[in-house]
Amino acid sequence: MLFHKKDQENAPEKAASKGNSHYLTAKESREIAKSNSRIIRELEKRKKRHATEADYLCEMKDPANIVEFDDLHTYFFTDAGVAKAVDGVTFSIPKGATVGVVGESGCGKSVTSLSLMQLVQAPQGQIVSGSIRFNMGDKAYDIAKMPVSDMQKIRGKQIAMIFQEPMT
Repeated sequence: MLFHKKDQENAPEKAASKGNSHYLTAKESREIAKSNSRIIRELEKRKKRHATEADYLCEMKDPANIVEFDDLHTYFFTDAGVAKAVDGVTFSIPKGATVGVVGESGCGKSVTSLSLMQLVQAPQGQIVSGSIRFNMGDKAYDIAKMPVSDMQKIRGKQIAMIFQEPMT
């Protein structure tokens, strides 16, 4: 469950008198949806603004790496609240290395990979903060800041992904 009512934590006797406190009221649900809609609009505006290459050009922390994830946060904004699918992931992949991402179901493996490819389902799914530095050899790009149109130019040629589901 994403959210608990504050009443339940602060005054259990008050929550018990209201009935089942595990559910959001219609008013709380509307407030969450309204807030998330505003956040999504702001994030989408930021993504659609015109960006020059200088806006997403970056330096690799270690030039021997092909990819560096640095404090990546990818969230999904829903009517029920915010699901923090990736919350502060940091790791790097050296050039020429084969890397497997393993973990429990629902821990963010697929969303981390989709973030690298800029394939997170918008508008609900958003890279909120952090960086994904990609070494192109002569220059490095921060994929998290890169416009979708420029990402489409390197996706499939410079960087690719084998999906979990064969029909994807």
